[in-house]
Amino acid sequence: MSEFVGKVTKKLFGRGSKSEHEAIYLETEHDQYVLRRQGGNPFHDPELHKLVGKMVRCTGVADDYALTISDWKEIEEA
Repeated sequence: MSEFVGKVTKKLFGRGSKSEHEAIYLETEHDQYVLRRQGGNPFHDPELHKLVGKMVRCTGVADDYALTISDWKEIEEA
């Protein structure tokens, strides 16, 4: 598990594909990941939707383009 800090955003994923949908992302200083919550629905997770527009510090596992988090905390923007 690693720690990640970034802003949670919402935008289109998989444009033009069968997987196209609005997804929640974590945008870090260097990367962006589709954000998923361990045990949450990958297409619509109400807990992650509450974080859109906020800065968070989270613990999780990054795999290619996705970040699966196990816990998180909102932080103040600097």
